[in-house]
Amino acid sequence: MKVTLNYKDNLNFIAEARKFKNIILDEPESFRGNDRGPSPIEYFLIGIGGCLGSTFTYCFQKKEISLLSLEIEVDGKIKHLPPKMNLRLIGIEILFRYSIGNVGFTDKINNCINEFKKFCPIYDPLVKGIPINMTFIKVEKN
Repeated sequence: MKVTLNYKDNLNFIAEARKFKNIILDEPESFRGNDRGPSPIEYFLIGIGGCLGSTFTYCFQKKEISLLSLEIEVDGKIKHLPPKMNLRLIGIEILFRYSIGNVGFTDKINNCINEFKKFCPIYDPLVKGIPINMTFIKVEKN
């Protein structure tokens, strides 16, 4: 699975993922961006919420629990950390608000709440850590 990002200007990038083009990433003006789109940290939080939300929803579907609504709030805590006061994501709080159409199903719901994280492909790597390798290639542009 690959995505591509191309620098546009200032701190603005345009990304592509599969068939989806022109995905805008930018920083807010307070971080010297143009505020044309979500920041990389915001996309990261969206990805976490989306992955957990889809696996939670899938669990409900498998157990034939009628999900009427689901709102997921992902709150990333960022802070400037010493010694150089670099900005870092230091924690994530996730709140699920859901409503179901079925009466009962307490055991099935509790099972989903306890188990669904195992099926989100990004949850474990985030909690346990994942290696990141980077390669830099200088190209000549005319």
